[in-house]
Amino acid sequence: MKKIVLKFGGSVLYKEEMVLNVEKIKEIVETINTLHEAGHKIAVVVGGGKLARVIIQASDVLGHVSTFKDILAVESTRIHALLIIASLHNKAYLLVPRSFEEIGEALSSGKIVVTGGLQPGQSTNAVAALLAEYWGADMLINLTNVDKVYDKDPNQYEDAKPLDIISADQLLDIISQQDEEPGKYALFDRVGCEIVKRSDLRLIFTNGSEPKNILRIVDGEKIGTVVQG
Repeated sequence: MKKIVLKFGGSVLYKEEMVLNVEKIKEIVETINTLHEAGHKIAVVVGGGKLARVIIQASDVLGHVSTFKDILAVESTRIHALLIIASLHNKAYLLVPRSFEEIGEALSSGKIVVTGGLQPGQSTNAVAALLAEYWGADMLINLTNVDKVYDKDPNQYEDAKPLDIISADQLLDIISQQDEEPGKYALFDRVGCEIVKRSDLRLIFTNGSEPKNILRIVDGEKIGTVVQG
């Protein structure tokens, strides 16, 4: 039996257009159910993705300060968390935790805990890393839109190389190339990476478009990129 934290980027839940991918959400829920039925303890963190970006764009046009953009982004993650909670029915803790005190209470219920962001200025990647550290998780699986971590942005550089195993310091170097703004934590963020490093967490990146990869990773298959703290 393992304690597993799953971090889904919000964009995994959407099709190319701004439409929720219901079939993909069903696959994600089925995968979580499979792990739960096998006896594993599961906590899930969901990002804001496209919904957060649409709201932040409107907020930007309306002239809101960055703190308020962060607040709006956090609320978008909670909408996604509620979507997963409702789909898991009575297997999930029915509330979205809004603090680590509430996360602790939710974990003690023995049910699947699903949360989004917690506070302005903190990405859901950082929340997932903190939750994994706090809970003593065996692994943190980050479901994103790439198969592996690359040494540089594969969307910008044709010679970007996929990496199988990297250190937390290497990950820090890679993410230092990206902008950290509300709704734009593309791969991971610095705070989350520092937590992975200090806690020696086992962090695995894999493609969220294939939820069954989660089962293969838990079974010990080498998929995606492993970050050794």
